[in-house]
Amino acid sequence: MAPGHVVICDQFIDRTKGQRNDTFFDGPEVAHLSAPAPYCEQLRAVAVDACAAAGITAHSGGTIVVIDGPRFATLAESRLHAQSGADIINMTQYPEVVLARELGMCYVALGLVTDYDAGLPGNPDVVPVTQEDVMAVFATNIGRLRDAVLRLVTAVAETRVCRCGPGRPQPLGH
Repeated sequence: MAPGHVVICDQFIDRTKGQRNDTFFDGPEVAHLSAPAPYCEQLRAVAVDACAAAGITAHSGGTIVVIDGPRFATLAESRLHAQSGADIINMTQYPEVVLARELGMCYVALGLVTDYDAGLPGNPDVVPVTQEDVMAVFATNIGRLRDAVLRLVTAVAETRVCRCGPGRPQPLGH
């Protein structure tokens, strides 16, 4: 996965610090969301096709680790994220994906790879990212991303056969 590629996420790791409201069931009723597959598989397939049609290299599936911002990771954090199985790092996705699932909504994420975070161990030519680097990759890719999103929206089937809705949690009474 390289800068300019898009990852159509299928998993996330939450590394935020609990400063975000992450459930609609915060009392007095509680519900527990089953979330082994938090992103919609059907929408992911449509997103991959939309990216390809827009000329974007897309990876179907990938784990995103969500961190609090607004700062980039340290070298140690970057190594830890990679060791934990994360493919990309971002400051969004959580709690949005969980809240959508609680409502029984389909959810898909297109993660634009902008950089190699704190650099690549053993490769001194890949330097740690700056905000300017990220903005330059966004500027280069924004037109194709808009094209992909428009293609995705127009290609979404009116009737879906995914599992996003039926797994919606029901409140547990006290």
